[in-house]
Amino acid sequence: MERSSRFNAIGAGMVVIIGLLIGCSIIFSVMLRFTAISEGSIQWLLFILALISFGIGGFISGLRAKEKGMFTGILTAAGVLCIVVLFQYLGYDSSLSSMQAVFFSSFLASSAIGGAIGVNAVSL
Repeated sequence: MERSSRFNAIGAGMVVIIGLLIGCSIIFSVMLRFTAISEGSIQWLLFILALISFGIGGFISGLRAKEKGMFTGILTAAGVLCIVVLFQYLGYDSSLSSMQAVFFSSFLASSAIGGAIGVNAVSL
């Protein structure tokens, strides 16, 4: 596979992940604003939805790359996580916490598994 097509696959996966995360963020922001639901009560639901988003993004990148799915999925998640960490560090002057490192490693694993499944999926 050419290098440029792998970068296109990673870019497509990153766009999918960011799009899903923004969509979920908008939905839950509206729910938190206009209902009596507290953020603490849906914290694990948000984590699960983020895992699913990273898995879907890894799946898309693996499906488009057609080889080395776990590696492509890890690179896809690493790209998104680098953007998040840079935004947090440069925008909010906040460093990475140990709990975030655990969350980020699970996002990497989810995207890697999605990439492996995407490579082995039947092309539609």
